[in-house]
Amino acid sequence: MFIPLLSLWLMDAKTIGIGKASIIVASFTFVSKAGNALVGGVINKVGLKLSLIIGLFGSSIILLLVTISEMYILIFILMLTLGLFISLYNISLKTHISLMEESERINAYALLNIAVNVGASLGPLLGGLILDWNPKYLLLASMFNYILAGFITLFLPEVKLEINKNSNDGKYTLENRNKGINNFIKFALFSSVFWLLYTQLMTTFPVVFSHYFTGKTIGFFLTINAITIILIQGFYPRIQPYFKNELWYSLAFVLISISFFLLWLKPTFPLVLLAIIIFSVSEVIWVPMLDSELVKNKGSLSAPWAFGFAGIFWGIGESLGSFLGLNIYHYFYRDAFLILTFLSLLIFVIYIINVKVKNNKSQNGRGGEEKHEKPFIS
Repeated sequence: MFIPLLSLWLMDAKTIGIGKASIIVASFTFVSKAGNALVGGVINKVGLKLSLIIGLFGSSIILLLVTISEMYILIFILMLTLGLFISLYNISLKTHISLMEESERINAYALLNIAVNVGASLGPLLGGLILDWNPKYLLLASMFNYILAGFITLFLPEVKLEINKNSNDGKYTLENRNKGINNFIKFALFSSVFWLLYTQLMTTFPVVFSHYFTGKTIGFFLTINAITIILIQGFYPRIQPYFKNELWYSLAFVLISISFFLLWLKPTFPLVLLAIIIFSVSEVIWVPMLDSELVKNKGSLSAPWAFGFAGIFWGIGESLGSFLGLNIYHYFYRDAFLILTFLSLLIFVIYIINVKVKNNKSQNGRGGEEKHEKPFIS
């Protein structure tokens, strides 16, 4: 409700200049991502439910304080604190889901993605109406949402968070822990690529197509993105187990490349609408899978620390994606999405080569033993 409109709110309600407002927004965005690495220890100490409650009620209090504050430096500090509280409840929620059985986990993360997109489709609309009516009430309205979520959390059952402990065997701890952490870092780096491509829709797309469509129409396209995910996300967990993850990731890369190509091809309403829908289908695939797969690849890390550290990689991916996309647009203008098409295809090719090499090593390691698995690519 308030995050997409934060810079406008700071300028309208607090009469803060665009330069200072951009510093607050950028710092808040960074802390809400990088702060994930700071809250893992807190969640391990106080538990999941209490962390969720603290994160939600803490966010509501900060929004109230920001509303009544007038000093720039105080607002800046409060927004950084808000980023930490948001990190706390986000990681608590994802950790809660990570404790489910593997068969239930992908469905739960899919439902979470639906919930996020319900908020993404309704929140900015409601926030925009409030901003036009009276800007000073924007953060107060958001505050009541956090309070409502906090009270609902009070009725959730207590879930015990078990921290993985390695064996006392030094060799096991050294070799297996290091291997696990290496696998985690590799997966976090790989998954950050999706966020790099995702941010092209949120940052590069509105800038490029502002020359062809009104802001209202661009907002409509982004709403279609959220609605598409809401409508088909629940279907995906039913078919996901029938194919290997490599196939799903490959399909996601291909769909992203197709959507970028259509965005470059011709800036007409039907073609852009089709591109947005195709991109949304890719999100249906990779968003819940990354959350679920992260739990498998966390190694000796606890779930809160795993999501916390992964959040840094994902935040870097988004930041780098924004910088890359906008600079490509600056130099190539109308051909920006053609360049991004080639970039996504290059990433896809590298991924396929890596999968082939990994499979060859695995087959050599088994000494030619046959192993029947879910199909990948014929």
